[in-house]
Amino acid sequence: MVKDSLKTVIVFLVCFAVLMTSFIMMANASEVTPGIVIDENTQISITSIELTSESDTSLSPMVTETGKLSLSVDGLGTAGTGIIQVEKPAGATVRSAYMAAASLWGPNQIADGQIEIDGQDVNWDDFVYKYTYNHWADVTSLVKAKIDNAPAGRIDFTITEEYSYNIDGSVLVVIFDDPSQVNDNTIVLLFGAQDIDGDTFNLLLAEPINKSVPDMSFDMGLGISYSYQSGSSQYSIVEVNGQRLTSAAGGSDDGEIASNGQLITVGGLDDSNENPVSPFQTAYNDQRLDDELYNILSFVESGNSTISVYTRNPSNDDNIFFAYFNLKSTVAVVGEGIVLGPASATNPVGTYHTVTATVQDNNGDPVESKEVNFEILSGPHQGLTNSAYTDSNGEATFTYLGTDDGSDVIIASFINSQQSTVYSNQITKVWEGITSDKPNEDKTEIPEFPTIVLPIAAVLGLAFVSMRKKN
Repeated sequence: MVKDSLKTVIVFLVCFAVLMTSFIMMANASEVTPGIVIDENTQISITSIELTSESDTSLSPMVTETGKLSLSVDGLGTAGTGIIQVEKPAGATVRSAYMAAASLWGPNQIADGQIEIDGQDVNWDDFVYKYTYNHWADVTSLVKAKIDNAPAGRIDFTITEEYSYNIDGSVLVVIFDDPSQVNDNTIVLLFGAQDIDGDTFNLLLAEPINKSVPDMSFDMGLGISYSYQSGSSQYSIVEVNGQRLTSAAGGSDDGEIASNGQLITVGGLDDSNENPVSPFQTAYNDQRLDDELYNILSFVESGNSTISVYTRNPSNDDNIFFAYFNLKSTVAVVGEGIVLGPASATNPVGTYHTVTATVQDNNGDPVESKEVNFEILSGPHQGLTNSAYTDSNGEATFTYLGTDDGSDVIIASFINSQQSTVYSNQITKVWEGITSDKPNEDKTEIPEFPTIVLPIAAVLGLAFVSMRKKN
C-alpha cells in the first residue's frame, strides 16, 4: 500500500515537472526580443560627413528637407540698401535659412561681409564660378531669433550691399517647421551655375504619384541673374517630362531697376505660379510675363515615380544660379540620393512592417548593389539598425516586428559617389496595442488562466483520484 502510494506521488511529480517545463518553453518562445529583425545582417552605425563642393558647377542639391514644412522665398537687387521679406505662417518656427547671391557677369567675387542682413555680415559657405561668382551661405543664426519672436505675417530684413554694382542680387530662403501642415512635404534647394547648353534634374519620389491626395502640389522656382528682358531676347526655357513649361524665364523682377547690378529674379513672394499663359511665348518687352514660379503638377500623371526637369538658356548670357522644389504631400529627392517609404503607416503590435529605400544616381537611374543602412531614430524600437543591398530597381528593404505600441521614426542612408553619407527622408511607423474590453487589462502579458492553472489542477486531480483508488 505504501509503495503504491509512493509510486503514485512520484508519477505526479514527474508529470508536474514535464508540464512546467513545457510551459516555460512556450513562454520563452512567445517573448520575442523587442524589435527582432527577420534578416540578421551585421548592424552598421551611421556617421555624418560634411558636404564638399564638386568640380562641376551645374545646379546640384544643397538642402533636402522632409516633414511638416513650409517655405518662404524672396529676392532683392539693390543699388545699396533694400528690403527683403519673409512670410511666416502662424505658429511656425525656423528650421533653417539660406542665402544665395550672384555677382555681376565676370570675375567679381563677393567677399565675406560684403552683404549684410540687418547689419550682420553674411559669410559664405560655398561658391562656384563659371560666368559669374555665385555664393551660398547658411544664415539661420542671422534670422531665426527675429523670425521666431515675430508674429505671423511679413517680416522685413534690411539687406546692405557694399560695392553694390558688382552684385546683381541675393535670395533669402527660409524653411519652417509648420504645425498647420497635415502631411509630409519635401523641400529641395539647388545651387550652382547653369550650363548654358542645358541641365536636367531628376526627382525621385518615395511613392508613385497619386493625384487624388488632398492638398498635393508641386511648385518649382528659379533664381536667375544677369537677365535683361526690356527690349532684349534674354530668356531661358524650361521643360518638364519633355513638355515645354516656359520660354520666358528671366528678367529683373526683384531688382529695383532694370540695370546691371540689379538684374535678378526669383519665384517667391508676391509671384504667381499660373504664368506664362503660353509656354512658347517669349518676354521681349514684358519682364513680368514669367514670375519664375511654376506649378508642375499638371505635367505629371498618377503612377509616375520620377519627374524630369530640363532648363536651357538660348541667349547664352543668363545665370541660373538657384532652383527649388516645394512638393506638398510628397516625399522626393533630386539628383543622386535616397528616398524612404511609405511615408507613414499604422499597424497593430505583433505584426511585421517593411520599409523600402530607393537609391538613384545623378541621372535619375537606379543604383544596384549599393549598401543601404537603416536605423530607427526614436520610438519603442529605437536603436534598431540593419543593412541591405539594392536590387536592379535600386531598392533595398528592411522588415521588423512591432513588439510595443508607439511611433517609430525611421531613416536610411548610403555612401554616395563623393564618399559622403547621404540620408533619406524620415518616415513614421505607428504601432497600436491590442484593445481590451476590461479596464487595466494588459493583453501583452502571457495569460495565466487557463494556460497554467487549469492543466495543473487537472494533473493534481488525476493524481489524487489515482491515489484514492489504490488506497
